[in-house]
Amino acid sequence: MRYKIYPTKSQLAMLEAWNILHCRLYNACLEQRITMYRGRGVSVGYYNAQQNELPALKAEFPEYKALGSQALQETVRRVDRAYQAFFTRVKRGDKAGFPRFKSARNYVGFCYPAKAGWKFESGANGKHGKLTLSNLGTLKVRGVPRQWGEMRQLTLSKHAGEWYAIITIRCEVKRPSGTFQAGIDLGTEHVLSLSDGTQIENPRFLKTSSKKLARLQRELSRRTRFGVNYNRTKGKIARLHARIARQREDFQHQLTSSLVATYGILATEELNIKNMTANGGAYKKGLNRSILDVGMSGILQKLEYKVKETSTGRLWWVPTRKVKPSQTCPVCGHQHKKLLSERIHLCGNCGYTGNRDVVAAQVMLGWALENYGQELACGDGMGVLARPSEPRNPDYSEA
Repeated sequence: MRYKIYPTKSQLAMLEAWNILHCRLYNACLEQRITMYRGRGVSVGYYNAQQNELPALKAEFPEYKALGSQALQETVRRVDRAYQAFFTRVKRGDKAGFPRFKSARNYVGFCYPAKAGWKFESGANGKHGKLTLSNLGTLKVRGVPRQWGEMRQLTLSKHAGEWYAIITIRCEVKRPSGTFQAGIDLGTEHVLSLSDGTQIENPRFLKTSSKKLARLQRELSRRTRFGVNYNRTKGKIARLHARIARQREDFQHQLTSSLVATYGILATEELNIKNMTANGGAYKKGLNRSILDVGMSGILQKLEYKVKETSTGRLWWVPTRKVKPSQTCPVCGHQHKKLLSERIHLCGNCGYTGNRDVVAAQVMLGWALENYGQELACGDGMGVLARPSEPRNPDYSEA
């Protein structure tokens, strides 16, 4: 559950000071690991060394005592998790990305991993509330949780100069599922098109704020680097980007919640957004920007976990390269390659006509029902169907 924090000036100054101390601890742990390995060939880990050195750290630097032992341990664990992720990427053959030192100006915040050092009291009807931190006091917070449960940990996160409290709870998530079925085609002109003909317009949050953003960027370029006015303008840009991100996030949540509440069966294509926006350069930078502005990855991610929260809903993934939904007729299965500019589907075989995106959604739903429909009889009680490695009717796309 995410709440926005409204600290007083003194509390804000204390939060910023604590954040800097956590950042210094993170960098010190990272430097120790690098130095010990390069100088002596010794691998320093969390459990065999760094955790046990925290009492000595607090004895030498008393300012760390106010931060809490568990919060300090969690910061040290961040370094360990960064190393483990680095080794995992190396084993997979991915781009390694060795852990880097953090800037105190942009450090993300810190975490209380257990119910110690903090207490949360919700307000009337579960809205808003008060967050009490040891050695800091009571902070006003605003937010509306969807449901509640046993509080497990607290993360204090800083973003664009604002502080947020993320409380992790243990609960049995309950979400109702609809009874209709639909295929989903994601796009840039319309965020999504459904097989029943429903289309949701693209709100284009980034484009709406692009003029103001461009003006602030020009203003920043005229400022003396790291001066008072430079930092003020940079803060305005960061807050504007944060506002656009919040608008997009809110839109995606409302959209996916509405879909799950209306439709019990959803079929959509598997998309690799990273690859879709990786190439093209100046030729397709406008298209790449539009794809990222829609936030297709966010929509699919939210849709998947919300379907999982239901007991009867199904989300079926269609292999795009095999089915070719934008080139296939949903009536006869005839395939005809179309240019991106062709927005109307006209089948040269049977004469079926329709909106290109809606037709693609119809193809995906039909393919999913034909290939995955028998899974409905399994009664496994899960809210999402795993992606099969091979479709059950591999000849459908060649019909």
